[in-house]
Amino acid sequence: MSDRTWETRSKFLRLTFQNYYQSNHANVDEPNKIHTREFAFEDWEYAWSCPSGTKTDDSGNEVAYGCDRSGIAFNRYPSCPFCGSTDISVTNWIRHIGFRTQKALLKELVEVAPHSVYHSAAFYNIPVARDKGWQGAELIFDIDADHLNSPCTKEHDSWRCNDSSCLEAGTGPAPNTGCPKCGGQSFISRKWLCDKCLEDAKKETIKVLDGFLVQDFGIDSEHIQLNFSGHRGYHMRVRDPRVFHLDSDGRTEIAHYITGMGFRITPAKETSPMDRHRVIVVSKNVPLPTRSNPQLDVPGWGNRVAEAIIKFIQNIESYNGTERWVRLLKAHKESAIKGLLREPPILSPKVKGVGDKFWQEIAIKAVESFGGEIDLPVTHDIGRVIRLIGSLNGKTGFSVKLLTRDEIDQFDPFSDALAVRNGNLKLRFESVLPVPEIRIGDDTYGPFHKESVELPMEVAVFMLCKGVATIE
Repeated sequence: MSDRTWETRSKFLRLTFQNYYQSNHANVDEPNKIHTREFAFEDWEYAWSCPSGTKTDDSGNEVAYGCDRSGIAFNRYPSCPFCGSTDISVTNWIRHIGFRTQKALLKELVEVAPHSVYHSAAFYNIPVARDKGWQGAELIFDIDADHLNSPCTKEHDSWRCNDSSCLEAGTGPAPNTGCPKCGGQSFISRKWLCDKCLEDAKKETIKVLDGFLVQDFGIDSEHIQLNFSGHRGYHMRVRDPRVFHLDSDGRTEIAHYITGMGFRITPAKETSPMDRHRVIVVSKNVPLPTRSNPQLDVPGWGNRVAEAIIKFIQNIESYNGTERWVRLLKAHKESAIKGLLREPPILSPKVKGVGDKFWQEIAIKAVESFGGEIDLPVTHDIGRVIRLIGSLNGKTGFSVKLLTRDEIDQFDPFSDALAVRNGNLKLRFESVLPVPEIRIGDDTYGPFHKESVELPMEVAVFMLCKGVATIE
């Protein structure tokens, strides 16, 4: 898109978001202790600067770069528009914002109508300062369809080689080994969302909420705030004061527990008093830890290892590992599952060639695959910002929707998170990548390619936010 086209699109969306904030004060959440939170905005405009200096090229020569100019643009410049230098800095983030009251926050949202709004999970003495004085932080979790590798991404995501002499294209994620045609490493790519991947994200969220936070950690559900992110997943904020002062290491331990990372697997014959604190104990023909085994008193993972291994073996055909036991498990799949389904479960001796060591490796892989798929850096970062509930997500125009545990089961992101519904708008689709079919509300739209279409406002706003269409 041209700069002028980006400007028209951005100004229209800013006005649309402004109208939303003027009419929906009650939907915007007031974070606890709002005066201690840092807020951050993503703007519709990008601030860029082009520093100057000298550097050594591959031949050892000193070369000059940059022109010391700066400016504001509606498009994200890959290089300086004046001198062509690629050593420019570009950002649309504004950090270190603070509000004393909810009223002040709402006033700013109406005036600025940003692309996206965030606030810190942390509480600070002076949230607008560089040295803020950390007081504590909520424990937060981000479950995003991006991390789930849902099969549907191969259908609706797409990429194209950025080399103008190649322009090879394909569906799914961009190749991490380089362009299959020219070997280039630069791609234009676009990720989409659909009912399937958002349903996967919902199931993962419920698993983490019910199975780990409430069941294993004993957190009262009243202390867990849940919301749809407005795009590809869900967020959870644990607002139990007992977690506020956990440092990054403590939060990392919680994240590793939920994901199943770092479990120690010990043959039963090596158990010692210290091993009682290990969650998994595995030995050939010895029952796995399970609630039905009265001799083992292990909480949490110890009570779901057998279930994890069963699920892993059931899906062994899709496992891409090359370990020796993969072929053996595939050959004796039914016997392995049958043994694990016994009460208590056993590691079946009929699975020929799989001994103690292999079962330990299988258990580790099973636990990791069975764990919750959370975004690890989000949970362990004590200075993280998270989307403001009730704000609009500039990637879709959908609302960051507050949910209760009962509501999430029937929640439909493509209907229940729609924030702009009135009127129609004619768009021109000119994206170099395909725009796949997508359901919004009760109807399905697309696919679109090089055409003009009049669409309901909620669909038009979604397409404009995605950057695949222009206003005609």
